[in-house]
Amino acid sequence: MRRIVGALFISALIFILPGGASGLAAQESTVTSTIAGADRAGPWGDSSYDFSLKVSKSIFKTVNLLRTKKGLSPFTADSSLGLVAGSYAGDMLSGDFFGHFAPDGRGLKDRFLEANVTHFREVAENLWTAEGEITWEYKHIVRQAVTDWMNSREGHREAMLDPNFTSTAVGTAIRDGRIVVAMLFGRR
Repeated sequence: MRRIVGALFISALIFILPGGASGLAAQESTVTSTIAGADRAGPWGDSSYDFSLKVSKSIFKTVNLLRTKKGLSPFTADSSLGLVAGSYAGDMLSGDFFGHFAPDGRGLKDRFLEANVTHFREVAENLWTAEGEITWEYKHIVRQAVTDWMNSREGHREAMLDPNFTSTAVGTAIRDGRIVVAMLFGRR
């Protein structure tokens, strides 16, 4: 039986952004990333893009179900959050790193400013990755990521259940034997 090994998660990072408008065109709200030219068949099925999109959408729905069960309003999907989350998941995969800061030192605030996303007053980020022997069943991956975040003592659960955050998006990237998920939360 295959299992996820090396599942990691990083504590949510929260900061306040300056007010303003986003210069982004509308994108799909739950964005998925694949490395350029890497959309191919694998143990996940015929398309890494389709599998990543399925994971992202399912995490979005699962977290909203958790919020509803706790008496909280569900998140709305935000395309600008999706663009930043999907891009960063792809960056971590292609750059072979994992964490809130890229090897060049850029952090969450830098990624938002580079994408000209400034309409949030507060944002937070949950990251998750798995590699090695992975059960490439999207429901299993979704369950594992959300469970790890809910059981975390490092701010993940709090970010997902914070009533002040009203918007979210999920970016997922896969290649070879690794999957990376970035979930962003925002408050306007």
